[in-house]
Amino acid sequence: MALLRPDQGKSPVSLSRRGLFTILPAGAAGCLGCAWAAACSQQSSQLPVAHDWTEKTGMTWEQMFRFAYQKDLIPLLKALSERVGREEFVRMLKEAGDAVVEKKAAGRPPRMRDLATLAASMKNMPPLMQHAVQAEIVEESPKAFEYQVKKCLWAKTFREENAGDIGYAMICYPDYAVIKSLNPKLKLIRTKTLMQGDDVCRLRYVMAG
Repeated sequence: MALLRPDQGKSPVSLSRRGLFTILPAGAAGCLGCAWAAACSQQSSQLPVAHDWTEKTGMTWEQMFRFAYQKDLIPLLKALSERVGREEFVRMLKEAGDAVVEKKAAGRPPRMRDLATLAASMKNMPPLMQHAVQAEIVEESPKAFEYQVKKCLWAKTFREENAGDIGYAMICYPDYAVIKSLNPKLKLIRTKTLMQGDDVCRLRYVMAG
């Protein structure tokens, strides 16, 4: 889940990309049974000008993550976990994540024929990934492709809400199923994750057989 640029020489490649914007949140006001009912009625008769959904939001990436996860989703997930028990809920999330990946990958041929193809894919992640993580390549060889993530907006967002375990089950754990779906011979070895409180995410990919 990290952005990686082509290796230059033998030293790790540090990555950091972020777009900074400003945001003006929209709001709505209404009053019922107040002394200014007539005035309110007159104002409400004029609807806001419609905007196109493809317009830029004007959010920073961190603001976007907070809006997407912290506003409603994480509180909802935590509330559900209280009903079924935290450990059971985390287990259910992992199981559901695997099932979703398996369903999407059903019938598809392997898309990553070797580690070089995987490395090239990791180095050309979409803008969301490029802005959400900071990572560096540790090893790129015929035997293994390894990198570490130093900063991750997913980890920051979930851990700020004391939901790192939920975040790991929902965001990080499915990586194993994803790699398997790309090529059954590919193996992910992950010894550390920011989501679980470690100083970095350490991901190593090898090709079995």
